[in-house]
Amino acid sequence: MYRKLIFIGFGALFLIMAPLLGQCYELYWSEEFNYTGFPDEDTWTFETGAGGWGNNELQYYKANDPDNAWVEDGRLTITAINESYDGSDYTSSRLITRDKFEFQYGKIEGRLKLPYSQGIWPAFWLLGENIYSVGWPACGEIDIMELVGGEDSDHVIYGTGHWDNNGSHAMYGGSIALDSGIYADTFHIFSVEWTPQKITWFMDGKQFHALNITDPGLSEFHHNFFMILNIAVGGNWPGYPDTTSVFPQTMEVDYIRVYKSDVTPEIAGDTLVAERSMNNRYSVPYFEIWDYLWSLPDDAEIISGQGTEQITVNWGCAEGEVQCSLTGICKTYELSLPVAIENKIHGPMFIEENQTGICFYTAKMAETSYNWSVPDDAVIVEGQGTDSILVNWGEEFSWVSLTIENSCGTKTFDSDVFQKGQYPYPDPYLPHSIPGVWNATEYDYGGEGIAYHDLSSRNQGPGPRQDEGVDTDYNDDGNPIVKMIYSGEWLKYSVNVESAGSYRFMFHVATNSISGGPFSIELNDVEVLNGITVSNTGGWNSFTTIDAGKAFLTESDTVMKIDFNTGGFNLGAITITSTVSDEHGRNIPTLGFELYPNPASGMVSILSGEIPGTIHVTDLFGRQIITKIFPGKNHSCTLDVSNFDNGIYLVIMESDNGERSICKLSVSD
Repeated sequence: MYRKLIFIGFGALFLIMAPLLGQCYELYWSEEFNYTGFPDEDTWTFETGAGGWGNNELQYYKANDPDNAWVEDGRLTITAINESYDGSDYTSSRLITRDKFEFQYGKIEGRLKLPYSQGIWPAFWLLGENIYSVGWPACGEIDIMELVGGEDSDHVIYGTGHWDNNGSHAMYGGSIALDSGIYADTFHIFSVEWTPQKITWFMDGKQFHALNITDPGLSEFHHNFFMILNIAVGGNWPGYPDTTSVFPQTMEVDYIRVYKSDVTPEIAGDTLVAERSMNNRYSVPYFEIWDYLWSLPDDAEIISGQGTEQITVNWGCAEGEVQCSLTGICKTYELSLPVAIENKIHGPMFIEENQTGICFYTAKMAETSYNWSVPDDAVIVEGQGTDSILVNWGEEFSWVSLTIENSCGTKTFDSDVFQKGQYPYPDPYLPHSIPGVWNATEYDYGGEGIAYHDLSSRNQGPGPRQDEGVDTDYNDDGNPIVKMIYSGEWLKYSVNVESAGSYRFMFHVATNSISGGPFSIELNDVEVLNGITVSNTGGWNSFTTIDAGKAFLTESDTVMKIDFNTGGFNLGAITITSTVSDEHGRNIPTLGFELYPNPASGMVSILSGEIPGTIHVTDLFGRQIITKIFPGKNHSCTLDVSNFDNGIYLVIMESDNGERSICKLSVSD
């Protein structure tokens, strides 16, 4: 999971191994700062701004200013400066790993040299990744190290846990002082060991504080956290700079490392490769004291990297396993990754008529001939005989085909090409079945204004389809969700209704708001359910299933639209089921009515009524045509539609308590 090589001398290596051998921790992730420039954007994000940060602090946190945050000579330096900037008298930097590196449990340690002086407040700490959904302190906070600068306190650091105690802030902390000198004199190692049972704080390997987290009231400490490094200036705790204060002040960070006692290394790399494909890469986690021995199927070849954490492979003709015998501190791991053969064409699935310069390609394969085919009115303008082509398209939409020949034999494979438009997802040939279950993130292909309308354009991550505008993520159970729903947004799904009848709509939702929604459901641009609200579920990741009601659908209903009249909630799985049937096997909707026959040309019967109500018949413009009182169960009611124009009409039943059910009526000669 970690990306940077670690260079450790023999003496330092012994110091690392000594405590880890006893506890059997394996390195899980590290930031060694072995580069020059701004902090690596793949790991760190600058948080910026002033406003006191909830503690009446004085600094403005800046981004991408080398005077405030810079990496050089193997160290990150964060600097607090006494300078005027955007209304603040001090500047500094605050770096976080949210959405880039988050973890639960393990040992985290950093080797840091701290600033000093009155009003200086450096920190190395963790926050719960759900802070933006549940708030602070309900997200939990683990302060690995904080120092409150001042002549009488530059030699003391603190470690603290923060959580929510029935709506109020709770905390429990400890401290440790140096026997001589201050923390600005030299580097020290600050760490916590975090298990499902407790959090333990250390300075230079010496324990100074512990917090038991097995109590159910401390659930805040049992989910993913992200890291923060910062220097604050002033605030409620440290007080404010005075005439004794010295600026600039720096915090130097030599490294940060995360270890896990239950780590299970895995091989990373493609599990589907083309036959005779070249330069496939496979890797495992890196640590300098680990030994690596790789093996492959007989007709595959390691081109480079044997004995290291990453190999480059030229594949053969047969599927098989990439294997690595990895010897770490704790034990030897026998790892394997199954690899199958898949010859595949890569390129756009959706294109426009007469589009030019379209690239299709396949894997580079050793000693292979390539013969491409396209529709008759398309032209290969470049690349025939190679692994990639450029095509000027015509007006026929069918496929691109490729025949390859090498020592594995002759193979032909193709890729379907569609004209840009709205299609089912993930299989453009297969709409979602009703009854059925699918994820909210499986809205149609087609993009903005066709398959969805999104207003926030934040994408959230790391959910599916991040190349599109809809904000997606995964909930705590690992299921994909649509989140950050705003008023006026909508999603469309191609559907296949198996048979005409009444169906129940259920939605997996979560919100921390007083109320989310309402939202409505349309089938083929006709609203069938509305006023669907989402009550507070207790958190943005606390999902529950709501029953949105029932609606009558027909086989002609092919597109379902969720119209978010008001947002304020997250949406997960969509479940649509058939409702119960009457003695004739016919489905009964919410208020107990069904239209028969449907389509109709003369008299229409309202069947199996359960609850008395009022029947309204309107056209699609909302103009009322018929109003009738329906007496309810065991009573009959008919509608005469012989004088209606051909088309779709809405039959709406309203009960005395305001419940509504809608059936679409098709009138045709």
